[in-house]
Amino acid sequence: MQSNESTAAPSTPIHREGGLSIDSEQAEGFLRQHFHPASSAVEEIGAGAWSRCFGFRAGGEELVVRFGRYLDDFQKDQRASRYATPDLPIPQVLAVGRAFDGYYAVSTRCYGHPLEQLPPDEWRAVIPSLVDALERLRTSDLAGTSGFGGWGASGDAAYARWSEHLLRVADDSPEQRKHGWRDLLATALADEAAFTQGYERLQTLAPLIDTHAPRSLYHADLTNRNVLAEGDRISGVFDWGCACYGDHLYDLAWFEFWAPWHPNLDIPLLRAALEERWREVGYTPVHLTERLQACHLHIGLDHLAYNAWLKDWPTLSATTARMKQLVP
Repeated sequence: MQSNESTAAPSTPIHREGGLSIDSEQAEGFLRQHFHPASSAVEEIGAGAWSRCFGFRAGGEELVVRFGRYLDDFQKDQRASRYATPDLPIPQVLAVGRAFDGYYAVSTRCYGHPLEQLPPDEWRAVIPSLVDALERLRTSDLAGTSGFGGWGASGDAAYARWSEHLLRVADDSPEQRKHGWRDLLATALADEAAFTQGYERLQTLAPLIDTHAPRSLYHADLTNRNVLAEGDRISGVFDWGCACYGDHLYDLAWFEFWAPWHPNLDIPLLRAALEERWREVGYTPVHLTERLQACHLHIGLDHLAYNAWLKDWPTLSATTARMKQLVP
């Protein structure tokens, strides 16, 4: 399968407001003029929440170009490639710039099947490689960077504490892409009440997680066709727009939160394999339960806001139910 990308929330319809209305012919014309005159074989291979993706050939290479309205997403992908290793195969971003009424990014191309679409036997086979990738994220060298939460092109994040980033989930400021979610959530009284209750619980966990959560690199969206697998190996990890510095347990919590949406994936098996790796390397996550709860709450609260903004009421209700199930 060809590479795909998306940043939409799991199980929700892909919202394309951030993408550009570009077809293959327009993409090929742009690439020939602005990237490589011999660009050819352009075909659309993915459409995500914030960008559209085309595969093409140029100079004997198979590449990918994405078009979107948000430059910072592409700059984060460009910076993330410095963390690439054989265990964490991140495409190299070759060019970023203006395109049409937005921006473009050209990167190397990965092949494989989307991780969350693997049948059970292939999922079991790829778990050791996925554990390798998660451990590479946990132990990535973050020297020269600072802060917690989402980072930009400089590599620095805005918050001095992990809890500061998590508690910003309640903000609905005009600069946010999903601005206006609070008024929409208020129309769903039970889900709004669940948001309030979950946020209060997250506040009580803040002192504990600030004391015990390490500062690691995490992806925060390891589904939605953002990870490809080929055979028993992870073949590509891309779309780093949601990536943050903070507790590495967030990526495990992501798989756990969305497990009901992906019944083909044995998530307890993944957790068991990850915990076995920690024992092998002599690492013990202190206050594991509370830290995972904080991550589950943040994922739930963030997607209550997101699905309210999308006006996806069924998924909003399902997200509320899942959050309550994980953190009663």
